Amino acid sequence: MQSSGARSAAFEAWWILEAATNRDRAALMLDPTITPEEERNCQRLAARRAAGEPLQYVTKTAAFRRLLLAVGPGVFIPRPETELVAERAMARLPRGGTLVDVGTGSGAIAFAVADERPDAIVIATESSPRALAWAERNRVLVDLPVELVECDLLSGLPAPLVNSIDVVVSNPPYIDRASASILPRDIVEHEPHRALFAAERGLEVVIRLADAALPWLKPHGWLAMEIGSDQAISVRTLLGAAGYENVSVGKDLAGNDRIAEAQKP
Repeated sequence: MQSSGARSAAFEAWWILEAATNRDRAALMLDPTITPEEERNCQRLAARRAAGEPLQYVTKTAAFRRLLLAVGPGVFIPRPETELVAERAMARLPRGGTLVDVGTGSGAIAFAVADERPDAIVIATESSPRALAWAERNRVLVDLPVELVECDLLSGLPAPLVNSIDVVVSNPPYIDRASASILPRDIVEHEPHRALFAAERGLEVVIRLADAALPWLKPHGWLAMEIGSDQAISVRTLLGAAGYENVSVGKDLAGNDRIAEAQKP
């Protein structure tokens, strides 16, 4: 599995073993005996990972904050840095407020907010029917009250929400298509490109979302977005030009510029 780009073969082996046996690590350590069928399952999953398929697709699970979500082909795999975006969105969300997660994918941000902020009203939008199917599956899995809407950006939201949303949050596609060649093979060959790449040097969806969110946000409401580590100056400029104030860019755990925040006047 190391040849497939695995960061830790031992770590990934545990995840594959858990998926193949439907038992967690603690149970396996107490009783390491596996059946012939479980061994065949393990070999099959390990072969898929060795061939370059993302670990989360192989195991059909991805951890995000306090949740374990279902993922697979057709949906973007949530990353640890996006957990900080969810955290910032929750920090901006007043008690009993309304949050919309745009381009929700698996529903990671939306379900994390619903889980940790049960006082909030949480809505999630997604333009890809295939990705939305994963969000619908996760809504059943985690049993959290998130309204799912199939639409582009915020276009499918009900009209009464105009000028009344407290926080719009998103992890939009922000990678320049020219950078595809330097990304890990398991990402480029398996994850949906519409969730990864955007035109305008990766800023196309960021620009559209900045404009689209303004009429829906209430006065002094917040827009929070994940951005590329080299996009801070461009994003600050475009958010200011769009009419936002209090624009800032925060860093991820690796010290890279990652979280853009801006407030509607």
